[in-house]
Amino acid sequence: MPVSAFLHKFILNLINLAIINSSHNMNDLENDLGKLVNAVVKVMVAARETQKTEEAIAICDEIRRLPDDLVTEVLNAVMLNLVQIDPALCRWFVLDIFLHNADPEGKADVAERINLLMADLRAQ
Repeated sequence: MPVSAFLHKFILNLINLAIINSSHNMNDLENDLGKLVNAVVKVMVAARETQKTEEAIAICDEIRRLPDDLVTEVLNAVMLNLVQIDPALCRWFVLDIFLHNADPEGKADVAERINLLMADLRAQ
């Protein structure tokens, strides 16, 4: 099984666990979300390097299955990790992958948020 297929299946399992744990055990949920964020970061780095945007979009579609508050938490954590690895990678993930169907005004708002995040990181 290719690594990307393995990670895709792993992410699907983590999303299912997070959905189940979101109403039960917060400790398990935090652990699942941490694993999910790490796996998504790895997939996005690999997808960018190989230009496999369809895989990245499929992962983001799966993330959207989470409850809205968890989608936000996962997205924020992935963004924070990616911007530290490579700001251009973060911008690609958010604007071109996660928000690929969003309206231009919404994308502009998010792009500004990414710019602020990058400025904060440079200031530290």
